[in-house]
Amino acid sequence: MTERKFALGCDVGATKVSVTVAGRPGVIDDRIVDTTHRMRKPSDLVMEVCANIDKLLERNGLNISGCIGLGVAICGFVRSREGVIVASPNLEGWSDTPLGDLLAGKLGVPVMIDNDANVGALGEFRYGGIADGRDFLYVTLSTGIGAGIIINGRPYEGACHVAGELGHTTVIMDGPKCNCGKNGCLETISSGLAVEKIANDRLGREETSLKKRAAERGGKVDAKTVFEEARKGDLLSMEIVDNACRYLGLALSNAVMLLSVSSVIIGGGMANEGEYLRKKVEHYMRKDIAKGPNEQAELHISARPTGVVDLGALELVFEGKAPGHEPAGRGNAAPLRT
Repeated sequence: MTERKFALGCDVGATKVSVTVAGRPGVIDDRIVDTTHRMRKPSDLVMEVCANIDKLLERNGLNISGCIGLGVAICGFVRSREGVIVASPNLEGWSDTPLGDLLAGKLGVPVMIDNDANVGALGEFRYGGIADGRDFLYVTLSTGIGAGIIINGRPYEGACHVAGELGHTTVIMDGPKCNCGKNGCLETISSGLAVEKIANDRLGREETSLKKRAAERGGKVDAKTVFEEARKGDLLSMEIVDNACRYLGLALSNAVMLLSVSSVIIGGGMANEGEYLRKKVEHYMRKDIAKGPNEQAELHISARPTGVVDLGALELVFEGKAPGHEPAGRGNAAPLRT
C-alpha cells in the first residue's frame, strides 16, 4: 500500500506553539497547541515541537517517512533562505539561531521557516477570502506586531528579506523602551504585551474595574481582559485600548500611504476583538490618510484570526522550497481522512 504523504506546520509565538498536519493544501487535519513562554531556549523549543509532532503522528497513524516537509512560522527577524532566526524581541536569548537545521537534524525532513507575519500573509493570500490577492498588508496583532506585504500578487521581502517589521517602526519619539532595544516602537503601545503591561502598571494607582479582575486572576490582567472591561465602560481600560488603536491606526495610515495597498487585514490573537477593534483602528487610520486614491484602502479583520498562520506554515511546504530541496509540490499529498 502506498504510504500516505503529508505536510507538517508549526507556529511559534511568544506565548503559544502550535503544530499541525495536513494531507492537502488548505485543510488542517489535526492540531496540537501548547502554551509557552518567551524565555524558552531554542533547544527546549525544538524538543517540544518534536515531541508534539510525535504525538500528532501517532494519533493519526502516520510515519515521519511520509512527511514531505515542515513549515515553520516564528515571531522575529528571520533569514528564511537559511532557516536562521537572526533575533526575536519577544523570544529572549534567540540570536542567529539555525532553527531550520536544528529541526531538520531531529526530524530528517526538509524545513522551511519564515516570519509569522509573512506566513500569515501567505495564508491570507491562498485561503483568506478577503484580500483581492494583488496588493494587501497582513498585520499580525498579538504579543507583538508584524506585517506581511503582498505587492502585485507576490510577497515583498526587501533587500535584507525582513521587510514588514511594522511593530518596530517609531510612533512615539523618545517613547517607552522596546524589547528590540529602540524607544517608542509601535509594539510598546499597541501590542497585546503592551496593553497588558500598561494596564498592570496603572491598575494599582487608579480607580478601575481591572482591580477586581486582577484579584480574580492572581494579581494581573491580560489584554483580553482589558478589552472586555473597555467594552463595559471602564475608563482606564477604554483609555488604554483607545491609545493602542490610535497608534496602530497611525502606523497603518503610514503603511497605506507608502505602499498604496488596496486592503489591510488584521490577524493574530487580538483580532478576535472583531468589529470593536476594527472600527476603532479604522477611525484613526482614515483620519491620517491623505485625500486621494489611497483613501480607498479597506481595513478587515481576518476571517481566521489565529488559523491563517497555521495554513500558511503548511503552504510553505506545499508550494515552497527548503534549502537543498526541490519544492514539495501542491499535488504530492492527499487527504488524510476521506
